[in-house]
Amino acid sequence: MILQLFLYIFFLLILFSLICIYWKFIRPTKRIYDILRSQGIQSEPFIPIIGQLPELRRYREEGRLLEYHQKLTEKHGLIYLFFLGPYTRLVIQEPNLIADILNRTSAQNYIKPADLSIRLKPLIGIHNLLVSNGIEHERARKMLNPAFHFINLQSMISIMTYQTTKTIDTLLESSSSTSTINLTTIFNKLTLSIIASCAFGRNFETISNARDIIAHAFTEVLAAIVYRASRMILLFPIISQLPFWQKNIVDQGTRELNNFVDQIITDRRQGRSQSLCTGADILDLLLSAVDTQGQSFTDQEIKDQALTFVLAGHETTSNLMSWAMYELMINPSVYQACQNEIDRILPNGMIPTYEHLNDLQIIEAVLQETLRLYPPAPFFIRQCINEQIIGCTTDHPLRIPVGTTILINTYAVHRRSEYWSRPNEFDYTRWIRDPITDLKPKLTHPFCYLPFAAGPRNCIGQNFALLEAKVMLAMFIQRCHFELESGQKIIPEIRITMRPKYGLLARISKR
Repeated sequence: MILQLFLYIFFLLILFSLICIYWKFIRPTKRIYDILRSQGIQSEPFIPIIGQLPELRRYREEGRLLEYHQKLTEKHGLIYLFFLGPYTRLVIQEPNLIADILNRTSAQNYIKPADLSIRLKPLIGIHNLLVSNGIEHERARKMLNPAFHFINLQSMISIMTYQTTKTIDTLLESSSSTSTINLTTIFNKLTLSIIASCAFGRNFETISNARDIIAHAFTEVLAAIVYRASRMILLFPIISQLPFWQKNIVDQGTRELNNFVDQIITDRRQGRSQSLCTGADILDLLLSAVDTQGQSFTDQEIKDQALTFVLAGHETTSNLMSWAMYELMINPSVYQACQNEIDRILPNGMIPTYEHLNDLQIIEAVLQETLRLYPPAPFFIRQCINEQIIGCTTDHPLRIPVGTTILINTYAVHRRSEYWSRPNEFDYTRWIRDPITDLKPKLTHPFCYLPFAAGPRNCIGQNFALLEAKVMLAMFIQRCHFELESGQKIIPEIRITMRPKYGLLARISKR
């Protein structure tokens, strides 16, 4: 009798679990799939729960994720469906439709999806510009806009030049013309030092192991989060709390990171640290920012926002520098053009100032072209919360049902021949400003170039990143000569951002 009762209860629990799984993961996905398929959207097979996740994981681990999406584009066209586990992804690579999604009028119809915040919560929390939504995001954006005003950015150039000078001095002292260095590692450490110093001030320079704590969190912890997400561990709260599947890496790294930032905030509030900028740094601005009601950020919001700036700020600029140097080393004529410009604008080893940077037009154009071919975030996503019809001006308008997650393939849009001549070639001259008007060439479509997204949710730190990259690239080319190590495999690895999977090996010598 007891055994029968146990089996009955066990059966009910299994049945209840299956109903919950169906209701939460299968039914909503199938509904969206049916609505979009009925409008003629091509799709990969609908496989409940797992979707194309095993195939996606294999391509990601092989460094072929972009190739996977290229194959799907060739198979289905510029708009198609695939399934990231239980989540629908509607891929869109058509600028006219992208405009309808990202423009200011339509922004209220979309949010950052919940699965993104679930993945990143251990590392950067949920109260930040990257994953927050609605009123919280709008409030924070207004409060933080002044932090990235060009006057504040100018005050941070001294940190950029100081840290870059220190890195170059160390490299030239310790390297010979025959020794090989990994530029990806060098740039990653440098951009981390710059953004952390701009964010946290003098404490970052003085606290023991500060750089190691942040670097560990943004490398090993992020890799562990990607590992867990790709195996759907984060979908089930009970399972995700079990001490397996690299959870110890996530827990230890995030604990150290949070303790470090808590100490940074406390020290600044109590006057035990100060800005390294000539003006206020990011932490000062976070502490002093108020909304229209006179309310400040909470300590948790300050911590989440600061960590997001450091994560996004150092990863994107580091990868931009790696890809830019790669292109310069395989394009000697472009490399020479950069050297000639720098020798003219910054003679005799002159340290760049804000005024110099505006005159570095070739350096600027090289960075813009690098962002076209290697966008920092080759994919970004939006989830529909209010049904919308996009493409109303086209022959085939598309109804986007509530719950649809749209994946915009920036990498593919940046290489479409309809919008770019010789789309796969590195041609910095397409970005050179008009010598009379000093204006950049007009894009063939306002939404065909999206290295920092677009609309009201575009990257707030893009001007900081471009300024930092200009300083770094100019100073490295001014003082160093780089030669690409032959025989290495250069392929993109995509986690949140896109970087060379195996690094970028080069020989460096004094110029």
